[in-house]
Amino acid sequence: MKNFFQKHFGALLLVLISAVLILSCKSERNYKAVREEVIDIHNNVMADGEQAARYRMILDSLSKIKLKVNTDHQLATDTTADQKKISMLIAKLDKADENMMEWMQRFEPDTEGKSNAEAIQYFEAEMIKIKRLDLEYEAVLKASDTYLKKFNIKGLGGIPSHDHSKH
Repeated sequence: MKNFFQKHFGALLLVLISAVLILSCKSERNYKAVREEVIDIHNNVMADGEQAARYRMILDSLSKIKLKVNTDHQLATDTTADQKKISMLIAKLDKADENMMEWMQRFEPDTEGKSNAEAIQYFEAEMIKIKRLDLEYEAVLKASDTYLKKFNIKGLGGIPSHDHSKH
């Protein structure tokens, strides 16, 4: 057995070194893959922005209807509380949109002048930001949906959304 190792030591050492080099080269991700993940999440969050615009329109219409009904004294429910809730939901929808616009203005997909490692670090930081935006939209869309269901408003089920748990 000792003779086998002595005879093949050089070949075994070469195979071991080659394996280590191959594995170490493959461990560094390509920045393009990370950038693509960020863009995919961004595209999903953009769909949330479209849904937020629909909810905002519905909430705004509901607010105007409830104000008119309240003025006519035909509604016995607490419209003041509803108005506050609608205003709060619209403000949160607006804030999510503002945050998304700000992120998009600051996002730099171009990696000119950056090494692969620097680009990966940048896109991983951007992924954290876009995932936070996704969670922000998810929360306000869920709250809006829950509130609007209270009024049995039809057509909300047809609004496309993505699975927020996939990121």
